Amino acid sequence: MDISVLRAQHDALSGIAVELLQQVNGSEKPRPVGALRWKLARALIAHLAVEDGYFYPDMLSAADAEARRVALDFQCEMGDLAGRFTDYMARWTDERIVREWGLFRQETRAMMETLAARIMRENERLYPLAPARWQQQGTQQMRKAG
Repeated sequence: MDISVLRAQHDALSGIAVELLQQVNGSEKPRPVGALRWKLARALIAHLAVEDGYFYPDMLSAADAEARRVALDFQCEMGDLAGRFTDYMARWTDERIVREWGLFRQETRAMMETLAARIMRENERLYPLAPARWQQQGTQQMRKAG
């Protein structure tokens, strides 16, 4: 696994989130968004499993003190994204979305803003500090492709 895989997952998550926001922002009347929400859920859970299971633990044991500090700060700030997203998915059934479209739109925008902020901050601040073993494979793959 390398950073390029995590970044590609971020790009995919961002794309799905944009699609969902377009549906939510595009109409005052309820729209069918279930398929997009579940697409996002599957992608996010898979991504967080890698980050929380491998990447963050690796960062927290990195030789570089700055990498450890930033990873710990990020983990404390944003560590429960999976739990918050799972709660969001559970609370918003298709029936409730139709009944409370305005509130759903508001909560969806907030959730997507949280996700976008995490992605941006990890890409810009955390991933560049990753140990060499996370950077190597991506560099090797780029050399092969070039």
